[in-house]
Amino acid sequence: MGLIFCVLWLLLFVIYFPAAKAGFVTDFTGWLDQVKNHGFWEYINRTNFHVHSLYQFTQFNTYIFYMLFGINAWLWHLLFITLHVINACLLYSFFKSLLTDAGVNNSTSISFAGALLFCVSPYISEVIVWEPSFHFLQGLLLIMLILVWVQRYIHTGAKKYAWMAGVIYFLSTFSLELFYVTPWLVLSLGLFYRYNERYEKKAFNKVLVYFFIPMLLLFFIRVIIYRFAYSDWVSRIGAGTVSEVNMASFGKPGKYLFHLLFLGRFFSFEVRHKVYDLCDSTPGILLFYGFVAAICIYIAARFRSMAGKGKIASLLFVWVLITLLLLVPLWFSDMLLVLFDRYTYFTCAFFYILVAVLVSFISLQYARVGVLGLYMLVNMRYAIRVSRYWGKAEKVDHALLVNFPDAGTKTVLLLNLPESMNGVPMIGSETESEYKFMHNLLLPNNRISNTVYDVLSYNMLTPGDGAHVTVINDSTAGVTLNQWGTWWWYAGKGGYSYENNDYKLNLIDAGHYYELTLKKPAQNYLLLYEVGDQWKIVDMNKKGQDQN
Repeated sequence: MGLIFCVLWLLLFVIYFPAAKAGFVTDFTGWLDQVKNHGFWEYINRTNFHVHSLYQFTQFNTYIFYMLFGINAWLWHLLFITLHVINACLLYSFFKSLLTDAGVNNSTSISFAGALLFCVSPYISEVIVWEPSFHFLQGLLLIMLILVWVQRYIHTGAKKYAWMAGVIYFLSTFSLELFYVTPWLVLSLGLFYRYNERYEKKAFNKVLVYFFIPMLLLFFIRVIIYRFAYSDWVSRIGAGTVSEVNMASFGKPGKYLFHLLFLGRFFSFEVRHKVYDLCDSTPGILLFYGFVAAICIYIAARFRSMAGKGKIASLLFVWVLITLLLLVPLWFSDMLLVLFDRYTYFTCAFFYILVAVLVSFISLQYARVGVLGLYMLVNMRYAIRVSRYWGKAEKVDHALLVNFPDAGTKTVLLLNLPESMNGVPMIGSETESEYKFMHNLLLPNNRISNTVYDVLSYNMLTPGDGAHVTVINDSTAGVTLNQWGTWWWYAGKGGYSYENNDYKLNLIDAGHYYELTLKKPAQNYLLLYEVGDQWKIVDMNKKGQDQN
């Protein structure tokens, strides 16, 4: 196990070396403000968060890590790599034992191949790099510990494993809502052993009594606590979001499988959206769930007579399905890379083991190795690509933060902040300047006291992207993106026209051009536009010519 840990850790370190300093963006600033500037109990209970949740266990852990690491990017990065490798090793150990229990001879190679695929998948980059994703790493860790201990209880009958699993599940109910699915994973694992000839049928009854039922009780207690605390039944996203689920929402599992199996996120925009539209259509949904139902019926009818690999594949199929159904009410990004990939982190863990099991059915060894090797290399290729996006985005962000021009006492207007780079989150724009907020948190010794406005932001495709400005008259300037297809954004949404006390923005072309009209004399403002990793100052005296 030690050798496997080292191999996977070194592999991840190499893949994500370009992104080592990235991840301190978007939600990170809100978290950093909370942990730095609010009291311990206020932070633990998230009293200032607009999203309601009971994340005390997660908050406590992140508080401890902040006390140890501060905002040292390297230490956080190494922590996240290590946590992911621990998850991969638990996955390997658990399924190696499960495959052995099912009488599969090559259990070591199958489980290692699945764990390796889990590490080279491009869909884990958001969890590895983006610091606010800590609770996804922790969530899978807690689930894998529980599954391992259920398995060890079945092997040994030692009740200490039931107590340990109960404690871990109790703690998990005060963390990410993945604990919703844990009892059902445990129940299905118990059913797997119920129909395994090597184990007593009584084992299933004991799993029910010592694991499943106590977990259900803890689950309902947690739901009731949340109800009394927030007058709602659904943690974090709220019952309102769940009530908005419609027929098209059930297309998400098909879209996520398209991403994972075929690397669909990296197809062209046109191809992706044809697949998305099919998955969201009524015929597509009926076809997908009809296919799923047929597989489930087949599993139910044939499970007892299946060979070991078939039983393992069936169990993994059910687990992939359970984790995908959890995503139905959540948001799906159909425009950019990376965004919301974290939601599939738990699905990935079981999906890649399932791939390894299915490939193992190929009788020719060279064919098995060839298929797995090719699939692994393609995944790794895109993982490296995404990692480089994270690294390039971080370099642009860092340069823009540290090279802020001296504004004197002027009001600062940032005309084109980077929203993302191919979906990798960057500074973005907010009504209360995200740039200023981020700058003052990460560079507290060089604080900005001026009034700062994030006018609009846009999606970068390359590190050299930017905009140019044309001064129309003494109070009006036009801002044009230097490239097509990068679109304007504002406050997490597509850009739109708006105004405030200092200026009026008229968005003429949502993908390319807007005009800004100042409401006070031009000498009161410092207008900055970004090109690559540099700020450039608008000269209001140069009228009618492009300022590049």
